[in-house]
Amino acid sequence: MSRFAAALLLSSIAAAQSANQSDIAVAAKDPLKFAMYIRTHQVFDWNALWNALGGKDPQMKDPPCGETKDNPCSAEIVSVWNPDQVIVIVQGAQLNVNDVYLRYFHEANGNWRFAGERRAVFNGYPRRHEIVQVDGRPILKISSDCSQPGADFTEEVEDWFDLTEPELEPIFSFTANRNEHQVKENVGRTVSARTALTQSAGVETIDLVLDVDFLGPGFDFEAIYVGIYDRPRAGKQFILSKAYSGLDRRTAIPPEDFEVLAGIGDREPSNEQLLAYALPGLQKVAAGSDADAKQWLRSILDNAKETPEKRSLLEELGKP
Repeated sequence: MSRFAAALLLSSIAAAQSANQSDIAVAAKDPLKFAMYIRTHQVFDWNALWNALGGKDPQMKDPPCGETKDNPCSAEIVSVWNPDQVIVIVQGAQLNVNDVYLRYFHEANGNWRFAGERRAVFNGYPRRHEIVQVDGRPILKISSDCSQPGADFTEEVEDWFDLTEPELEPIFSFTANRNEHQVKENVGRTVSARTALTQSAGVETIDLVLDVDFLGPGFDFEAIYVGIYDRPRAGKQFILSKAYSGLDRRTAIPPEDFEVLAGIGDREPSNEQLLAYALPGLQKVAAGSDADAKQWLRSILDNAKETPEKRSLLEELGKP
């Protein structure tokens, strides 16, 4: 190939890349045009898009799709009123990727303004998002699949966003479903959560009800816990104020214990906490006749610090 031909080829490639980036820049200014661009382009430059949107980071981290033809993107448009806005949801076809939620406000002059981005992990759980109205305000609920493939651990986390707020930040987050299949080295647990939102005297309240199933060889103990989250009308986030064991709310428990049992945040329950909350089920193991279950319980107690629950179980295990 001659130098002239090579230079012409490189010039053509550069021109094509420039034109592609220009198309993305135009499309990024309008959510409807952007969604159409996604649907008509199997491969595109996420970094060019990110720069056109004015993202905080110089590059788009971990794009979910669109980098190769075998993983094209799809786009869904969600329209919201009061305030007038659109959310474009970009998804890939592969597992273990982030769905991307891009928010646009519709300005009074007719233009669209990019107003934030969020991710939702997709590992295999059915994708879930919905918008509900609370006192006339739109609340976006997004579910993320935080499961660990191959680790016998599944978890679905739900985030709530107040779409009247200028920033796309969660006002409430909780573990909707959690399942630990591996119980050889500790007390396992499954968690299923449900919510009820009420309003009184300018304060919004969420009752987060946990159905917790403590599991292990020879026992299956179910318990219910209730956490009360409050947010003043002008507040940003819901804050846990009180927690109880049982729907009757007669027995208070430390709020930090509630969030650990619920799987909220990065902390896991300690051996001592699990012994305390699963005690009725563990007592049945200690008093039972299943030798393998008793051996498992002894191994759990060997790794636990001295507590009244540990002493009680060891005493029961020591009975003839």
